[in-house]
Amino acid sequence: MPRDAWVALAVAAASAVALWELARTPGTGAFVKTTTFPTVVCAALLALAVLHFIGAWLRRKAEPGRILPAPILLFGLTALYIFALPWTGYFLTSALYFGVASLLFGNRQPVSIVVAMIVV
Repeated sequence: MPRDAWVALAVAAASAVALWELARTPGTGAFVKTTTFPTVVCAALLALAVLHFIGAWLRRKAEPGRILPAPILLFGLTALYIFALPWTGYFLTSALYFGVASLLFGNRQPVSIVVAMIVV
């Protein structure tokens, strides 16, 4: 089974456990309970995990030429973003983050990268 499928199963299991706990938690509120938003988020996460599992199962082939998968690199980039915020500030760090993230996801057009960095 592909590695992506295992990740999708783990995310689906975690969201199913969270949904189970949310169903057991008494919510308070007149129209919208305090558990409504977390329930919707967990249900959406479960649905996306199922779709990801189906896609991974149908694809079953890794992309050639990648050293590390994009989610691992994006996780590292996000950690670097969080650690750099106190020293460089929000605007500069966010612009650099979006520029590098767009390069990571395959955008090779310099104009669109610079426009994304300026808009942020």
